[in-house]
Amino acid sequence: MIIKGLKSKNFWWVVPLLVCLLFASRIFSYSKGSFVTSTRNFNEIKNDDVVFYFLPLKDTLYYLGDDYIEISLQSQLAFHITRIGKIDTVKISSGNKLLNKAIETPTGLYAVQNKAPIQISRQFENTEMLNWIGFNGNIGFHGLKKKGYYAHLGRRPSSHGCVRMSNEDGIRWYQKIKVGTPVLVYHSNPSRVIKFSNFNEFNPNVDVLIDTGNRRLYSLLNGRLSNLVKGEHFRKNRGKVFLSKGLRLFNSAIIVETEKSLPLYQQPKLGRELLFATIPISSFVYLDYKFISDTCKVK
Repeated sequence: MIIKGLKSKNFWWVVPLLVCLLFASRIFSYSKGSFVTSTRNFNEIKNDDVVFYFLPLKDTLYYLGDDYIEISLQSQLAFHITRIGKIDTVKISSGNKLLNKAIETPTGLYAVQNKAPIQISRQFENTEMLNWIGFNGNIGFHGLKKKGYYAHLGRRPSSHGCVRMSNEDGIRWYQKIKVGTPVLVYHSNPSRVIKFSNFNEFNPNVDVLIDTGNRRLYSLLNGRLSNLVKGEHFRKNRGKVFLSKGLRLFNSAIIVETEKSLPLYQQPKLGRELLFATIPISSFVYLDYKFISDTCKVK
């Protein structure tokens, strides 16, 4: 068919066809070190592996501690997640900006700053906040003596900015959560996730270790999310970001939600780089399955 097209001089379509064939040969020519993972043959890929290519990339923060907290404002739930896999889920009621002198609980990455059995709110008629766990200045977890707010827990925002929980849950969390524990607050689907790690995985030549907040840190982390949106994650976000145990973040300005980032298969220039690669595809850092599974991690 190609020869016939050449004889009739209607061969404008031949060049695109050859390019497609060349590109396909680059992908399937390596039976070892497959397109998705460097440990299995391409023909043995499972659906769970392939799905990572179609998930929006996320910026993974590698945590050296033993537990952290997530707050989902959309579901009105909070999760205490431990390294050994235990998750303590509690119903909450976050800030409602429609109330007088109230704000919506701000999203971002924080850390527990202080604790107190009873914290007095001077702003709201000396209200006693029980089992106080503060993580963002005047914002924190707490319960109240009167239990009328229980009806809102897990259903709707009803506070002036803090994260209310039942007194029973508050007692349990107050006993086990320590100062320095990371707190990740988001609406529904964060662009930044936390994964437990160990210090022996830290590479001082390319990785960053965070133990306290500053402007340079905020610029670095927020820039990483900007690169995600632009499709430049694998070109500009070099190395991993590690969070130290006993994290100190005060009034954090670290963004955790942004516009939808591109999935791996839509990353700019990816096809061209694979087409003209002179080394096996599995050698590319951004096609390493383990790394991809971190950057695409979902709850």
